[in-house]
Amino acid sequence: MDIYIQSRGFEQDYDYRWLQVSHDGSIQPKLPPIGLTVPHLIDRETPTVVLERLVDNQLLLLLTGLEPKGRVDFLDRQIRIAMAWVGATADEPLLRSLAASALIDEDYHRLVEQLNQAVGLGGDYGFQVSLPKMQQLVTMVRNPQQLSSQPPTLTPKIGRNIATLRHELAEELQTCHLPPTPGILIVVTGIKKPEALQEAGVWRSLSTLVEGESWQEFSPKSWFLPANFQEGIPSKNPLIWLMVLISILSYWLASLVKLLSSQKDT
Repeated sequence: MDIYIQSRGFEQDYDYRWLQVSHDGSIQPKLPPIGLTVPHLIDRETPTVVLERLVDNQLLLLLTGLEPKGRVDFLDRQIRIAMAWVGATADEPLLRSLAASALIDEDYHRLVEQLNQAVGLGGDYGFQVSLPKMQQLVTMVRNPQQLSSQPPTLTPKIGRNIATLRHELAEELQTCHLPPTPGILIVVTGIKKPEALQEAGVWRSLSTLVEGESWQEFSPKSWFLPANFQEGIPSKNPLIWLMVLISILSYWLASLVKLLSSQKDT
C-alpha cells in the first residue's frame, strides 16, 4: 500500500507539496492519484475524509485539513497536513478500518497527535516523514480481520456532518464492503453545498450545510441526454446544453438557407 503526505515547511521557500513515502522510508515528490472531481467536493479548511474507488480498482483513502497544535509557518499561519493511502482490493478491510477510526475520533484528536509525531519540520522539503511512526497509525485501528463484509445498500445517502451520523457511517464501514463501481464513495467534510455532492453521485456524504439530523436518500443523476429528457429532468451539464444549442442553430441556419434559395429561384 502506498502512503502520501502533503504539508509545508516553516520557511517561505517550502510551500505545500505531496511526498510519497517509499517502503524503505525514503520520500520523493509525487502526487497521489486523486480524482479530478475530489478537490471540488471538499472543504480544505476543515478535517475531511474521502474514500474513492479508482478506475483500476484501487482504493484511495484521503484525509485532509488536519491541524497539529502549535505548528505554524513563517507568517504564523497554521500548517495543515493531509495524507493519502492507496491500496489494492485486498487492502479494502484496512482502508475501511482507517476511515472508520477517523470518523469516530472526536475532532480527530488522536489522529492529529499521532500525525504530529510522524511528520516533522525540516529536511530537504521543509518537512520529513517517519515511516515507522506512520505505520503506528495503522495500529490505532481495529483488527481489519474482525470486520464484516456484508453487501452494502447501494442507494446514495447524504446528511449533516454531525457526530451521530459519522458514527453511523463508521459502523456501516465496519460491517459492509464498499460498492464495486469506480467513483467517489465517501465524502465527510465541512462547508460544501449538498447539491454538488449529490450531482457527483457520492455514495455516502456528510456536509455541515445539509439540514436535518438524519440521512436523506437521493437518486443518482444521469447525464445522458435522451434519458434526462424522457424523464423530464432538466440537465445541468453545460456540454449537453451546448450540443442542444448547436443543433438548434444548425436547424435554423439550414432553414434560412433553404428559404433564401427558394426566393432566389423565384
